[in-house]
Amino acid sequence: MIKVNTKIGTPPVRFTPQFYKTAYQQYRRGIFRDLIEMMNRAEIDSHIAGCLVGRKAGFQREFSIVPYSDNESDIQRAQWVNNALMQLQTRTLFKDIHEAVLKKYAVIDFEWDIIDGKQVPIDHISLEQKYFRYKDGVLKIDFGKELKDIPPEALVCETKEIPILLPVLRDYILKEFGLESWAGFIETFGEGIIIGKYPPGASTDFKTEVETAVNAIARSSRGIMPDGADIDIIEAKRSTGDHETFVETANKGISISILGHENAVQQSKSLQVGENLSQYKVKREIAVDDMYFIDNCVQKLVRILIDRNYGDGKYPVFKMDKKEPPNIKERLDVLDLAFNHGLKINPDEYRKLDLFVYEDQEPLEKTSLF
Repeated sequence: MIKVNTKIGTPPVRFTPQFYKTAYQQYRRGIFRDLIEMMNRAEIDSHIAGCLVGRKAGFQREFSIVPYSDNESDIQRAQWVNNALMQLQTRTLFKDIHEAVLKKYAVIDFEWDIIDGKQVPIDHISLEQKYFRYKDGVLKIDFGKELKDIPPEALVCETKEIPILLPVLRDYILKEFGLESWAGFIETFGEGIIIGKYPPGASTDFKTEVETAVNAIARSSRGIMPDGADIDIIEAKRSTGDHETFVETANKGISISILGHENAVQQSKSLQVGENLSQYKVKREIAVDDMYFIDNCVQKLVRILIDRNYGDGKYPVFKMDKKEPPNIKERLDVLDLAFNHGLKINPDEYRKLDLFVYEDQEPLEKTSLF
């Protein structure tokens, strides 16, 4: 198992625009600790959590192991690799790998055992990103003053693209902590006007005291003023729903970043509790892209398995099923139309819908009443 620096604690973060800018500058230098901790906390948000559930459901598909060749030994080896992967709870493994898409990188360690004379991973654990740091473009274990190499038996998954949660984090900060900085945005929506009044013939010192009082109130809503003066506060005319619209705009940005569309915001307005949450379904093109990423990462694990047990370079290939799930209703409508037009229907068309069809089933054909 990988030894990490357990003295590295959880970094303190603040959800302010300034802290985000500082964390982003560190990200550009290869230091992700603060930024990723902000991402971890943002995942608790109910809207982000719902979008992530939909995103991760998109790549939970069946997979196959393609043998290196048609030789019986290579076919058996591919079956052995398949069985080894199934022992690792692939559903969780795929999610742990996908963390790299969300947060730039993921390091997965394995517990190995000897089974039937072969080294097999029997469990896996995803290590927190805070234990690692980049140096010259290479991810290493962070021991403070010293950086150590990650053991070759660990699975290191990295993306060269912008982490998905980076733009999400920006919208999350604006949504959740916009109220705290609302005073800074007031100019855009209309700012209240403070007017100080003094009696005719007032001295310069008196006017100065009134101006000081006005400035104090403008800064902190508190202050004192000289006796005989007056201050009027004229409220700006703006609706009370500004922040609600602000939150909706941020949620749209989050939905588009994670799911590829804003249906999670638009359609949820008309849904009732217990209804189908299909609006959180990830766009198919994004789900397929995730599956290709997972293919490449699991293939690294396949290479580790083969190298540790055979060492001959005959690697089987891991592939997730990327075929678009059939739309049962549309397919049945097409078959019904073809049948009514007098076409012969191959029984295999029904097998594609996961229906059991007897081997001796003849092609279906509309018979004439005459």
